[in-house]
Amino acid sequence: MAGAVAKRLEPTKTFSKGKIFACVAVAAFMAMMLARPDYYLASARKGLALYATSVLPSLFPFYFCSLLLTNIGAARTVSTLLGKPISKLYGTPKESAYVLLLSMMSGYPVGASMTAELYDAGIFSKDEAKAVSAFASTSGPIFMLGTVGSAIFHDMRVGAVILASHYAAALVNGLIFRMRKRKKPALKGGSEQNSATDVVATLRPDVDNILSKTISNSTLNMLYVGGYIVLCGMLVDTLPLLRLDVLLESALGADAGRAVFSLLCGGIEMTRGCIMGAEITRLPLAVGLCAGIISLGGLSVTLQNYTFLSRTGMKASEVLLRKFCHALIAAGLGAVFSLLL
Repeated sequence: MAGAVAKRLEPTKTFSKGKIFACVAVAAFMAMMLARPDYYLASARKGLALYATSVLPSLFPFYFCSLLLTNIGAARTVSTLLGKPISKLYGTPKESAYVLLLSMMSGYPVGASMTAELYDAGIFSKDEAKAVSAFASTSGPIFMLGTVGSAIFHDMRVGAVILASHYAAALVNGLIFRMRKRKKPALKGGSEQNSATDVVATLRPDVDNILSKTISNSTLNMLYVGGYIVLCGMLVDTLPLLRLDVLLESALGADAGRAVFSLLCGGIEMTRGCIMGAEITRLPLAVGLCAGIISLGGLSVTLQNYTFLSRTGMKASEVLLRKFCHALIAAGLGAVFSLLL
């Protein structure tokens, strides 16, 4: 027994450079928290306040209702009405229209979560889930119109341009990663699946358990979201502590330095990135940058999405690739559309 324990504690011979870098980065972050505990406690409180007063009240009701609709079989109804054009366009099951609609209405991470739910139910295959995640992973209109447009840019028109750029880029991104060939997945037991919509019924649990299942799943998933928001907020607050904003502006100039710094912040947490991007004086650059940051979602959204999409067999690199392409397309569209303002 002691020998077995000792063997498990032996250092692995396949300790990659990536793991070494990750260990060093985590250790450095912990050292900074120990060196500046008051600073990081304030940062964590700020992240918790953002989550409790803004994210949770706006996202939780939509997320709960999305899960509830899925559990009572709403995917079948929506797919009957809207599924045919989406299925032909992207080569995915008709239920992908339902995921796209919920994602556009509710925002991150509902699209990824619903994709995983329908994969678990046997409606999406692994390849189909990958294809759906390319176009049905979007931010919500409340964030883009209200938070970014009205609160950050003080102009609802800017929010509308960013929203149009973000959604259009998602649809184009879906074409890049669309299904080339569709194979009908086999149901458990070896019988062939005749129609994906026939399996939607398996999503509907016993009526007595439907609310308890929905509330427990939505509450647990919201805790994941909150944890990522607090952690990524602390990471973002590390950047000004290192005076990267001052260094970039002095080296590259005001607008270029702010653009690069906003990209760094947005690569971790999109709201902070948008706040920094709005300070850029050139409107096309500011709008394009914010549209790209929102479409990328930052580390916070990527981790939230990966939490769900990993159940479908997707790798983190595959999630990042889809979000990166979405961001590039949205940034270009945002810069062009902003010329209409």
